[in-house]
Amino acid sequence: MTASPCTSRPLALTVDGQRLGGLAYIPDGAPAGPAPLVICCHGMEGSHTRVAPMARRFAAGGAVAVCFDFRGGGGSASDGDPLAMSVLTELADLDAVLAAASAWPEVDASRVALFGLSLGGAVAALAAARRPQQISALALWYPALGLARDLRAHFRSLEAVPAEFDYRGSRLGRAYARDAWGLDVDAELASYRRPVLLVHGDQDRAVPLSVSLRAAGALPDAEVVTIPGAAHGFGDANWERAMTATTGFLAWNGVLEG
Repeated sequence: MTASPCTSRPLALTVDGQRLGGLAYIPDGAPAGPAPLVICCHGMEGSHTRVAPMARRFAAGGAVAVCFDFRGGGGSASDGDPLAMSVLTELADLDAVLAAASAWPEVDASRVALFGLSLGGAVAALAAARRPQQISALALWYPALGLARDLRAHFRSLEAVPAEFDYRGSRLGRAYARDAWGLDVDAELASYRRPVLLVHGDQDRAVPLSVSLRAAGALPDAEVVTIPGAAHGFGDANWERAMTATTGFLAWNGVLEG
């Protein structure tokens, strides 16, 4: 892949009366005409800074790449109450970013990919499944596709979920449980007919590798890349291996330069 420098610019949107912010990376050396788009989704209590290095790499490959803070998440670029955050509020945020960025003159809206990690991976998966004609390819790292199953394993019923609760080190509100309780992300994702990449560590205790293997088994065009020894989150050599797999996948599917 031929790398090119990129320029960043602020992303500033309003969703349900609240501020949503982040960054867009625009490739400087892009060929004449609109470029593909990659939207990057961070995980629970993360921020756009967590996925900014990935966005910069995608922009170096010739795509317009966007990263943003989910409302109510861990970043300060967006407003929102963490106790009101849920997978559906995050889906609304992603929808807003997708609509805005797809309309930019430098973007080729026929070549759009979503990238997400952990909870952001589940949000990206739902968006792709619900908008298959808009999303050309989907790349996920250790996606939390079984979030509803996990909640049901912690609480005997939705009525038993308190107004606030700790979940994997995060302080969440009942809205999170309410919106996730009846979701079957696996079933929705299985309807997506376009290419999917799932990158997962075989030592992940937060979201086991079996989650990605299960999803891939129901998809018509899916590849699982297993990172030996990697836990939830990749660092150093594992990160580079995951990035190489992801950029190669996106290039193969026409979203990045080959």
